Amino acid sequence: MYMTFHLAIIPDGNRRWAKQHGLIGYKKLYDRGFQGLADITETAFENGVTHLSLWGSSHANIADRSSEFFSSIDRAFRENVQKMADNPIIEKYDVHIDIIGEWRDSLTPKTVKVFDDAMAKTAQRNGRILTILIDYSGTRERTAATHSILTDPDENNVPTEQLLRSRSWTGHLPDLDLIVRTGAWQDPHNSAGFMSLLADEAQLSFPQLLWPDFTPELLSELIKEFQARERRHGK
Repeated sequence: MYMTFHLAIIPDGNRRWAKQHGLIGYKKLYDRGFQGLADITETAFENGVTHLSLWGSSHANIADRSSEFFSSIDRAFRENVQKMADNPIIEKYDVHIDIIGEWRDSLTPKTVKVFDDAMAKTAQRNGRILTILIDYSGTRERTAATHSILTDPDENNVPTEQLLRSRSWTGHLPDLDLIVRTGAWQDPHNSAGFMSLLADEAQLSFPQLLWPDFTPELLSELIKEFQARERRHGK
């Protein structure tokens, strides 16, 4: 067991699952995607995860979409982040909630306020870290970090890698240990440079199911398998 254990989950396959099950409507789709997330979160913390990062949406998920889609996803984010912030597991595990991405520029003021309130409410907690990535792209994160360095160079001779990380949105988090991506076992891949500044040594898992079928029991199995493996880091 490591002193820190950073797990990231990419919950892919919601739309395919909805199509298979005849679920109609964007709001129902995303509500179904959030269903059970509290149990997944608690299971992660119960199994030694100290930092849990959840990818809520990419930048492409939100950009250039219909007004119906945007309204539905905006409402789903607002309602479900509120539920998560009020869930007893946040107090039980002394969880600090952080929400990373370009959501301030894309979501409605009402939703932005809910996000700000959730972060403020948990700002003093330091038992676990729950990071929710919304309107997030690792590619855009790297571009923003690079632009920051070019426009405001460091004068203290900080090594380039450290400087890049310090200017990035996720650089304050520890390196990723395990990335679990559902819905991609037939085409295993990372998307949009997901947390690429933290993922150099991460192990990857592609369970053969779509996100709504992912269970706390399966997550527990994946974590225990990870913990049982010896990590050599190329040595």
